[in-house]
Amino acid sequence: MLASTALRSFHSVRRPGARCLLTPTGLLSRPQPLFQPRTNSCYFFTAQRRSVQYSRFPGQQQQNSSWLPRDPAARIFIYISIGGVLYYVAHLEQVPETGRWRFMDISPRLDSKLAQASYAELLNQFRGKILPADHPITRHVRRVVTDILETNNLGSLHSSEPRRRSFFGDDIWEEDAFAAARSRTTNSVPESGGKEWHLLVVNDPKVVNAMATFGNIVVFTGILPICKDEQGLAAVLGHEIGHVVARHPQERYSSTKILIFAAFILQSVGLDWGFSSLLSKLLLELPNSRKQELEADTVGLRLVARACYDPRSAVEMHLRLANHERTHGGSSLEFLRTHPGATRRIQHLEEQIPEADAIRASNPRCTTDQDSISQFNRMSRWADKTVQEVPFQS
Repeated sequence: MLASTALRSFHSVRRPGARCLLTPTGLLSRPQPLFQPRTNSCYFFTAQRRSVQYSRFPGQQQQNSSWLPRDPAARIFIYISIGGVLYYVAHLEQVPETGRWRFMDISPRLDSKLAQASYAELLNQFRGKILPADHPITRHVRRVVTDILETNNLGSLHSSEPRRRSFFGDDIWEEDAFAAARSRTTNSVPESGGKEWHLLVVNDPKVVNAMATFGNIVVFTGILPICKDEQGLAAVLGHEIGHVVARHPQERYSSTKILIFAAFILQSVGLDWGFSSLLSKLLLELPNSRKQELEADTVGLRLVARACYDPRSAVEMHLRLANHERTHGGSSLEFLRTHPGATRRIQHLEEQIPEADAIRASNPRCTTDQDSISQFNRMSRWADKTVQEVPFQS
């Protein structure tokens, strides 16, 4: 009976689920065989220790399960950054004329509204200085602009600008000639490179500049003496119209959005350090990037060549601008302050002249016009010689 009781007690210790006791070897332990399989009790004991270890360090397992930080503000920052990158990539496009990649998030359908706002702003900005459409200087500029636009299928100039005549029928300069047209700009302002453009000739001899934005072209009278002739004027106008054809104003608007977004991100994380204000200052003081200017030179040279103007006139025009800058100190040269240096641009234009010559030679009209000009020059020289040979009779 004692043996059976001892046997039952012995079996009760090895009952499955019992806790294993770790004791020193040889102390209160029963001799074990050399090759004894592991019991279920040790298996349960190991599983229990693992569960305790998991609950002891819950943060370590949770941290390894996700790459996002636990801070809500940091998560929002990451989400906004990822969204901004995706938005930027989704709005990348190539410039059709040159193939350059750029960010553009302004639809061409909005160009008409931007042109309306730009035209109204130009009227207010240059009020009292705009020459009427029938002024001789305006007619001279208008003839060159019309050649470039119509030859390249870019549209035509708006022809219903108001004018005023004196009692004797002579043309006079009305200071507010364009003020009355402000109410009619809703349906007459074109899209970029659309069917109808506006030309404003500003009577300001001190400003040596010309510009074009959306469907509006502005020429200051101060640049006309440097242009010297229609060839030089065509070179300047071709460059400015090239900006509109390549949609550079819209590109600058899109770049401004990126700047604002980057400034917001930097300020939200406290890493601005005046970086956004510096970029804003550079963007306002240097509105035309070098890539855009060289691109406008390329596009403008093609436009001028198709209109049968000499592409080399662009190089000569920039040489005269550089000479004027050295002579007058460049203080009044708006055109050069917002554009790259003349040396780099002249080199770029010279590289593009062979292509422009080929474009010009492919137009039959250019050959006819060149023959007419040559014949006119020969007749002019013959007339001058004849006048000099005829003696003066009183």
